[in-house]
Amino acid sequence: MNLEFTPEQLAFRDSVRELLAASASPPALRDLWTTETGRSPALWELLAEVGVPAILVPEEFGGAGGDELDLALVLEEIGRAALPDAILESCLLAPYLIATSASKEIRDHWLPLMAAGSARVTVALGGTDVVPDLHVSDGVLLSRDGDLVLLTRDDLVSEPLQSMDPSRRLFRVRPRPGAGELLAEPDLDGAASRRLAGSAAMLNGVAGQLIALAVEYAKARTQFGRTIGSFQGIKHQLAQAASMNSLARQATNTATYRIARGTADHADAAALAHLCAVEAEAESNRVALQVHGGVGFTWEHNLQIWLKYGKTLEFAYGTRRATAELSGTAAFESGATRSV
Repeated sequence: MNLEFTPEQLAFRDSVRELLAASASPPALRDLWTTETGRSPALWELLAEVGVPAILVPEEFGGAGGDELDLALVLEEIGRAALPDAILESCLLAPYLIATSASKEIRDHWLPLMAAGSARVTVALGGTDVVPDLHVSDGVLLSRDGDLVLLTRDDLVSEPLQSMDPSRRLFRVRPRPGAGELLAEPDLDGAASRRLAGSAAMLNGVAGQLIALAVEYAKARTQFGRTIGSFQGIKHQLAQAASMNSLARQATNTATYRIARGTADHADAAALAHLCAVEAEAESNRVALQVHGGVGFTWEHNLQIWLKYGKTLEFAYGTRRATAELSGTAAFESGATRSV
């Protein structure tokens, strides 16, 4: 199993990183908090121009025909930049579910628009009635008791919800009676694995940025005539966070490879990757705040952007306890099967 990314995938990651550095800087993100939508149409157009929404859309519908490995590094960059757009839903889950479960009529209508960035579809799995970015989405995929329904924004009654992260826009939705189109035999288990691995990639990006910011501060901040980065207690905490992040990235890349190749154990790998990524981000979050001290959580300091963004991601797609239980149950069942 070769887990190395291709030169093309690495080059695409670098292009996305440069784009986000130029258009999603901390001042730009702060400016978006005060706008009505909290989103930048110009930035979305730039992402569409480089082909992010088209990665998982089949070529016959105007997409790139790529797989989850082609998107993994992009999702990591999304987390590294703390980009608030629901990229996981609109560029990973929605294309996969529509391409594999929708009727020809639905695919012919939605997939070309999604590939071009002209339409966004957000997703809520597991029976939840809370979706991100409804206000800038044209469609919504809702799962209910094993069924999957595609609705437009006009098919829903919605209520905005508050989040600890000022950049995150959440909505509780309720379909109007008789609204929406039912998708036949959706692969909700496959979508759940992709959500775990995709959110793990984003968490890895957040953790990496938190560590980088903490290291930068530790090199500049002095105490008792020395930079605090020279203190053993600081070094050990940063090293621990960095090693956990490295492990999580390896686990995520492995899970994404197994998902892309359709191996039988991809669900187990995705749960483990998500658990590692949540643990690594939580530790990186703690260490970054400890290194910065109280100033790191103040409104004026940019660190709080990633602190809050990371904390919301910790709970958005499965808490540490829930993912640990999922991973442990899968491991137990797998072991029981082998023993038989």
